[in-house]
Amino acid sequence: MEKTNYIGEYRHLLKLGLPITVAQVGFTLQGMADTLMLGQHSPQELAAAGFANSLLIMAQLLGMGFCMAAVPTIGKLYSQRKHQNIASELKSSLFADIVQGIFVCLLMYACYAALPLMGLETALLPLIRKYLLILIPSLLLMNVCYGMKNFYDCLTDTRTTMWIVLAGNLWNIVWNWILIFGNLGFPEMGISGAAWATASSRLFMLVLYTGCFLMNKRYSIYRSLWKTAVITRESLLTHNRLGWPIALQLTIELAAFSGVALALGRGGISWDATSALSAHQVGWQVSSFIYMFYIGIGSAVSIRVAHYHGLGGWRGIRFSAHAGYHLMVAIGIVATTLVFIFRRQITGVFVSNDDPILFATISSTVVSMVWPMIFYQVGDGMQTCYVNALRGIGDVKKLMKYSFISFGLVTIPLSYLFGIILDGGAVGIWWGFPFGLTLVGILYLRRFLYHLRQNRTGQS
Repeated sequence: MEKTNYIGEYRHLLKLGLPITVAQVGFTLQGMADTLMLGQHSPQELAAAGFANSLLIMAQLLGMGFCMAAVPTIGKLYSQRKHQNIASELKSSLFADIVQGIFVCLLMYACYAALPLMGLETALLPLIRKYLLILIPSLLLMNVCYGMKNFYDCLTDTRTTMWIVLAGNLWNIVWNWILIFGNLGFPEMGISGAAWATASSRLFMLVLYTGCFLMNKRYSIYRSLWKTAVITRESLLTHNRLGWPIALQLTIELAAFSGVALALGRGGISWDATSALSAHQVGWQVSSFIYMFYIGIGSAVSIRVAHYHGLGGWRGIRFSAHAGYHLMVAIGIVATTLVFIFRRQITGVFVSNDDPILFATISSTVVSMVWPMIFYQVGDGMQTCYVNALRGIGDVKKLMKYSFISFGLVTIPLSYLFGIILDGGAVGIWWGFPFGLTLVGILYLRRFLYHLRQNRTGQS
């Protein structure tokens, strides 16, 4: 009986999760397109984009995490077929997302002003400034895109987001090629061109999300209810109560990954900032690509759990969460096997060989970074699965605490010890990741099992 239940959940999770995975891979490919083309244009621009993206991705996660508050609320309402409430919740959540997006943009402008105080190499500072100045306003656009994406996903329409993101990704790649290298009569803009391509792709995706809502028959009922839908104080408070813990949890987690680029920007005794940041950026892109598959299945778990929660189905919640982890283990095995096999070829995909000495240094570092990347997959899959299960039932109280313990008190200190104090550079910093990810995965699983014990029908 349990085998049949798991097989059924695998099908549902893959049906929901694969389009989300493709969409998430599309989001990652936007950054990867910048990395690939900037690496071919200039290693210095690649290093600058790597540092700038370390800041920008934390801002994006603040927005993305906050927008995720709509999943447990809209998902629960959808399982109960309360369409008027869904329309009101959508309007309220989008309003909250816009306000939070403005706040995040202001926060990033403060970071921009503080760049001279961060001890960066002089050659990188003007490149980082150019990149940030163009991309910061587009963070507001991303918040609205995230809000619409979550709405579509909760209604099980994950394919719409997939096609929109793929279209946006194609837009980004084409304009990267045109603006970075100065093709088709446009001036060669380098890192500024990469930033303009990414910013314009976000505006393009927002137009597509809006057009789909206005024209797709599937959403006609919500268009008809839009005028009577009201932004309620209760919905805004609930969105903030759920959204900020998720946003901060994601940001704390990411700080252990991209935040370490701040330390790499100073260079070390036996390694320089340019090669270390470039290697970190290459490793980050490969790792992010794998993680997007986890995110796709994890998001499907969150949606399925929210639907079951709306119906009081704890048995379904249990099967859905555990089935999600089974799929993530399989994904991790396949992905890390491929990374290990092609570890010596990875750098050449992202970085040009114009400077053989610099290329060899970056490649050697990336090869060594593969080992910690392999070791942390078990914990990464576990934490992605069960944190999404907890979000699906609306339990976000402990998330920030668990993240702070695992990443703030374990990963970051160990990464700093291995990478900076012991002069291990990018490789040393990456060896801190397996410890924190495994710990936080265990903590999330423990919290999820606590809920199953409290609702014993989930165990029967």
